[in-house]
Amino acid sequence: MENFLNSLPKPVLAILVLVAAIFVFMVMSPPHSVCDTQAETFKELQKGNIFPTLYKKNKIPPTIVRAKEACQLGNSAGSCYEYFTILRQVAEGVGKASAECTPQLYEMAEVRSALNDGMELMARLAWGTKPPEPGLERFGWMQDAEIAIFCRLKNIYTRANGEEAWTNFRRRVYEKFPGEEIPPSADPNYVAAEPRKVTLVLSEQDIWNRSLFSVRCEVY
Repeated sequence: MENFLNSLPKPVLAILVLVAAIFVFMVMSPPHSVCDTQAETFKELQKGNIFPTLYKKNKIPPTIVRAKEACQLGNSAGSCYEYFTILRQVAEGVGKASAECTPQLYEMAEVRSALNDGMELMARLAWGTKPPEPGLERFGWMQDAEIAIFCRLKNIYTRANGEEAWTNFRRRVYEKFPGEEIPPSADPNYVAAEPRKVTLVLSEQDIWNRSLFSVRCEVY
């Protein structure tokens, strides 16, 4: 090999060295794609919301952590307002990305967690402690503004993952819906039993009819 290289004219050898150097550089530092740029822009805009921030070298947790906890505890439009606002901003931010870049943005752990946790929590809050009746009751206390946010999240999820993944996601959430309400007991020593899962009580179609997942998002 050494003899072969020594036999090459210097101009040819110089070209080979340049090509090799460019190849190594591209492998170690791949070119910045359009999706990389969109992801970086999104991340910068969502700092503080779903991405932590730095203050004097200290990492500050994103607001969504506290807002989600407040929403779970309060279970009302007021207590969930900040959390739902963050979810809407995340969905709008991802929605501004081009279609081919949506999956890359969704694959960020913070984005995936925000969207999946947000839709699951909204569906479980709407469901309540027992199966709701079909119709408007399936929305719980949620009004048009909250339902529109759920639909935005769904739209981003299906853009990134497809309809089959959406169906599987719904079924995973169904497993967490209670199928019955356990009445409280006056006995302080009474240990309440876990309510049966709704998948043991109702059919999949009936669960869909009674849940937030059945909302007609084209209306919102």
